[in-house]
Amino acid sequence: MKVITSFKQYEAKDSAVAIGFFDGVHKGHATLLQYLTQQAKARGLQSVVITFAKHPRETLGASYVPKLLTISDERIALLEKQGIDVCIVVEATKDLFELSSRYFMQHYLVEQLQTKYLLVGYDHHFGNDRENGYDYYKQLGGKCGVEVEKASLFQLNDLNVSSSLVRKALVDGQPKQAINYLGYPYFINGTVVSGQKVGRTIGFPTANVAINDVRKLLPKHGVYAVRCRLDNDDTIYNGMLYIGERPTFVTRAVAKSIEVHLFNFTGDIYHRKIRVEFLEYVRDEARFDTPESLARQLQIDSEELQAWFKQQKF
Repeated sequence: MKVITSFKQYEAKDSAVAIGFFDGVHKGHATLLQYLTQQAKARGLQSVVITFAKHPRETLGASYVPKLLTISDERIALLEKQGIDVCIVVEATKDLFELSSRYFMQHYLVEQLQTKYLLVGYDHHFGNDRENGYDYYKQLGGKCGVEVEKASLFQLNDLNVSSSLVRKALVDGQPKQAINYLGYPYFINGTVVSGQKVGRTIGFPTANVAINDVRKLLPKHGVYAVRCRLDNDDTIYNGMLYIGERPTFVTRAVAKSIEVHLFNFTGDIYHRKIRVEFLEYVRDEARFDTPESLARQLQIDSEELQAWFKQQKF
């Protein structure tokens, strides 16, 4: 997949286009994009996805901080897996969003991308005239030589799969449900940083993870079964992860702590990149009266999770 950051960088070739933010690139997105590539091939067109470097609401509202399933680099990597030919990562600006859908279609889609086929999401709108939708886009397309088709609604168990639905599953502590919607385990990428090394003193050394982007959504506080990968290492490590405010050791509100204990791992991992995939929610965050009582609970968690991993087929 070729990634460009401007419509002007597009090399002239008739295209089949889909537009969206595609946060998470979940099963609904994947189904739409697979259909796009099929239609592009059937028509002899180049498949093109237009997405945005930042969430559109960040541009329109300076104080808005989104909770993203995927930051830009993660989204692009997931989009590449869909077999798209070209991904245009547009810088989201107020000027762009103030354009009418008519102008956007004629100036950008037709004149710059030579669009012959436009696949519109079932609830997607573009341009400043957001009251218009598929019927209007189809009418516009008919006037400028663009075939416009509306993507089918993607449902699982009578639910419309959306990025919002995935976020809800994660903040509710349901990573297995999120996997069902995404088609892959939800993940965070970060760097292992030095912590207070409390876990080491009670027999459970942990890697403290600093995430790469504060906009990345963190799941519900608690303990999770996770699968991890370290940079320059093809080994997959099973482990247990804690997200929360460490109430056993801290008596006032602090920034969230993300700590992962890797099973069967020895070595120095400070300053290394780490990818953590969330598989199962184990228990809620809890405060323990003593470090010893916490250590006993961690031992129980560890034994139960290692037995759980042996039963899984990934």
